[in-house]
This record gives sequence, C-alpha cells and structure tokens, in this order.
Amino acid sequence: WLKSGSSPPLPVVWLKLPGHLRCKLAACGRSMASAGKRVVAVVPARGGSVSIPLKNIKELAGRPLIDWCIRAALDSGVFTDVFVSTDHDGIAEVAVASGAKVHRRAAETATSTASTESAMVDFTKAHPDFDVVCLIQATSPLTTPEHFREAFAMYEKVGADSLVTAVRAHRFLWSVDPATGVASAKNYVPEKRPRRQDWDGELIENGAFYFTDKALFERTECRLGGKMVLYEMPEHTLVELDSMVDWEIMQSLVTEHGHRPAST
Repeated sequence: WLKSGSSPPLPVVWLKLPGHLRCKLAACGRSMASAGKRVVAVVPARGGSVSIPLKNIKELAGRPLIDWCIRAALDSGVFTDVFVSTDHDGIAEVAVASGAKVHRRAAETATSTASTESAMVDFTKAHPDFDVVCLIQATSPLTTPEHFREAFAMYEKVGADSLVTAVRAHRFLWSVDPATGVASAKNYVPEKRPRRQDWDGELIENGAFYFTDKALFERTECRLGGKMVLYEMPEHTLVELDSMVDWEIMQSLVTEHGHRPAST
C-alpha cells in the first residue's frame, strides 16, 4: 500500500468477552436495533443446489433447513426485516411460512457460478432502505438469536464497517509443493509442537453471517472491508452441509444446539 499511495489496510478487531459482559452487549444490541437503525437480513437460497437437491428446504430435524436461520433471525430482535432471496417457488413458500419476506432474485445471480456478492448487489438495489445489511447463510442452522444479538452489539460498540463470524480450532495446517511433493507446516514448528492448552489455535471463518455497512457495500460490493470485527462462535458451528454424511451429523447437532421458537 506504500507504493500505491493508498491508505493502509485497517485491522480486524477481535473481542472475546466474559459471560456477564456478553449479556450486557446483547441487551445493547437489542436496543440499538430498535433505536432507528435499519438492519436488514438477507438469506440467499437458490433452487439449484447440486450436492443435495433443494437443500435449502430439505427437512432437518423436523423443519426445513432454511427455517432454522429465519426463526433465529426473527427472534433475535436485531432486524427490521428478514428476507429470503430466491429464484424458486417452493423455497419462497417455505420462507413466507417461516415468517420471512421474499425477494425474487435475478436469474443471473442464481447460477452455480454466480457469487454471493452478486446476489447481495441484486438485493440491495431492489431494497435500498437500510443502514446495515446482514448476509445469513441458510446452511448455518446452528446460529441462535443470541449469536445475532451479541455480534451486532460488538459491531456497534467498536464502530465497525463489517463483521465476520469465525470458530476457534486447534488444527495444525500443512501445505504440499505440487512440483516436489515436499510437505511443510504452515502454522507451527514441528520441532516445537505446542500443546493445546498452550496455543490459541486458529480462527476459521465459518460463514454463518456477516454484517456490512451500507456505504461500504455500495462502494466495494463486498461483504467485508473497512474496519472489520470478528465474532467468535462455538466450535460446533463449523460443520459444513455439503453431503448426506454432513446432514446426518447436523441432525444431532441441531437437536442439541439449534434454536427452537416457542411456537414449534
């Protein structure tokens, strides 16, 4: 950045708080959302899932997959509106039944090669009345109302432009040179292999949800940038949903950790 003459990159700010402070911040998040700031959530959910057909509305522990994150978002009290952006009638019907509004996304943003950012641009141009947009992944059913409240409170407290969620994992990472086949450790020294209790581990983006300031998104068309904060989520929220094996694992996890509204 020195050579280009541009501004230096802004740091990611990470906060890990004790329980009593997290509760206070959560309450702060609820009041912030109701004090005039329009925080709008959007859940991209196209109908052309390849790995698991119509994955977004496939039943998971007795409820459509997308219902888990919609109900958690609605019950958090953080959002002015919760939308599902979709190209599929069946997904739209489930979204409405779960309490969300529906945005009919443009066909070019619903292909297997389209980026999530393209769906966000399509949505924000159609619904420009917001101060903060929250991208929520339908494949993260372990997100709870408390996660949204605590994360938004952190975002507001720090005065951030964007927020990413992540999970702390104690995993040793390796790389292999494709030309020589030689392997090398990426995040530790094998001769000084750390014990788990002596090592903070790695913070891995889990893709559960993101908060983005309107001005930042309109300027960059990217969910992350500017002054970023990181909200740490429990380790079980790192599970992906890319295969039926993942699905079976998630069935038991949502039964124990998923949000269940009073009406279900």
